[in-house]
Amino acid sequence: MRREGVSAEEERFIESMGLFFERQGVPRIGGRILGLLLLAETPLALGELARLLRVSPASISTNIRQLQASGLVDPASIPGDRRHYFIFNSAGWDHRLELAVSAMDALGQMCQDALAMPGLRDRHKLREAVEFCDFYREELGGAAERWRARFTRKPSAQTPNTPSPSTRQRRNVTR
Repeated sequence: MRREGVSAEEERFIESMGLFFERQGVPRIGGRILGLLLLAETPLALGELARLLRVSPASISTNIRQLQASGLVDPASIPGDRRHYFIFNSAGWDHRLELAVSAMDALGQMCQDALAMPGLRDRHKLREAVEFCDFYREELGGAAERWRARFTRKPSAQTPNTPSPSTRQRRNVTR
């Protein structure tokens, strides 16, 4: 990626990421930010993200907070520079699996609690929902373990500034 702008190929990828994530319920700009950060070789400041994506800094700021909460974007700092920088967090994939497992746990528990009520005890669809949640959780749990093993085996997956998937901390990035 050139500092002065993005190439036509990069722009196509960034836009396709925006549309993909929009279909997943994320604002299009959030998907575009993820696409840009996936391509970036160095951390990008809020202003750089806004300039490269041709959107307002306020839009970037709002969406960055949501992406940080999802675990896919992390803050970074450059010593001596007071601006806020951001990087794509590869460990965020692991976090996405954890969120899906947590969602299935919550749904399964809600259905299990409903089955404990005398008037709902015999509802077969609730039992089926509990079974599905248990199955889905087991499958995702196994997928998360396989992903962690696969991610940590790849030599290119970890650089000095990229922690392992289990690390959830802010990083200092130097040039």
